Amino acid sequence: MNDLYTITQVGEHVYNITENITDRPIKFAQQLVVGEDKAALIDASFGIDTDLIKIIRQVTTKPIICLLTHGDPDHTGGASLFESVYMNPTDDEIMKAAFAPAERLHDVDIASGHNQALVTHMKEKMPTAAFFNYQPLQDGDRFDLGGITLQAVALPGHSKGSMCFVDAANHYGFTGDSLATAVMSELYDTRCASLTAWENAIHQLKAIVGDQAQLFSGHRADAFPAGSLTMLEKGIAEIKAGKTAADQPLTKMPTGAVKDTETMHPRAHRSENSPFIIMYNELNVD
Repeated sequence: MNDLYTITQVGEHVYNITENITDRPIKFAQQLVVGEDKAALIDASFGIDTDLIKIIRQVTTKPIICLLTHGDPDHTGGASLFESVYMNPTDDEIMKAAFAPAERLHDVDIASGHNQALVTHMKEKMPTAAFFNYQPLQDGDRFDLGGITLQAVALPGHSKGSMCFVDAANHYGFTGDSLATAVMSELYDTRCASLTAWENAIHQLKAIVGDQAQLFSGHRADAFPAGSLTMLEKGIAEIKAGKTAADQPLTKMPTGAVKDTETMHPRAHRSENSPFIIMYNELNVD
């Protein structure tokens, strides 16, 4: 299948690789950071095609480590292609629940808007491993790529085990889904960390990398606007202060209907003059 992947150089040593499965504004992205000695692939997308390795080899022939921001299948799907994989074991259950080939095929069918040609291609070309081995990842771990060091920073929110990877010296951060797009900060599900846990993690990330850093996620092809962490802090503070009269219940997401339950009241909050929508669980603020 032509044009399945797009490589965009977004920094001197940083490349964004998108898996082109939908025309919707949301992207399915991973980042490649190339040091003098080795490279780090941050997330492994859905793993639609084993040629992902060949795509990376267009950029570098150096040894590759794979750093996973969390356990969802659109971030772990290609992980079995790599020998050195790191993930926070807190997300082990999430990963194992959705990593099976049939589950990933189903997710790509939904995400692509039922693109039958793409699904057929994936059946023929996907990595078919039912699991992958990984080394445990924790807050503060460092990866020396040669001239570039990536630091693992806990960023619980979208999942309790979500991680961010930071090149503090060069002011880059790679946030996975705990900071996904301007309209998709999904913290409403019962599996998610509390709003306060996310707030504390954003404070920590901001202290390490700064609010002018270039932050890339799993669902954008470009960096977030400068000042995004401050805007999110403002929105969280408003929610915690009860400034939620205009917040709307979430009823539908691309993956299906959403509704209130005994443990989950999904709500959407947006600060004035902010592009960010914070999708939070009204029952899991503290």
